Amino acid sequence: MLRHAIAPSRRYTKASHDVVRHPRLCSDAKILILYVQGLPEGEAGLALSEHARKLGIRGRAFQRLKE
Repeated sequence: MLRHAIAPSRRYTKASHDVVRHPRLCSDAKILILYVQGLPEGEAGLALSEHARKLGIRGRAFQRLKE
């Protein structure tokens, strides 16, 4: 059965299938990409390490996702 859904007008982020299904991206990398993509324009200018720190991604996990 085909169902139609109306997307919410705000507070959601669309994700490309290329990002979601990418075989080399770990889950932390995908979360960080979607987090930064969903930020307002003024807040997206911080370094990735700052955004990762806000999400609780630190140390070796951050180094792995940058690869």
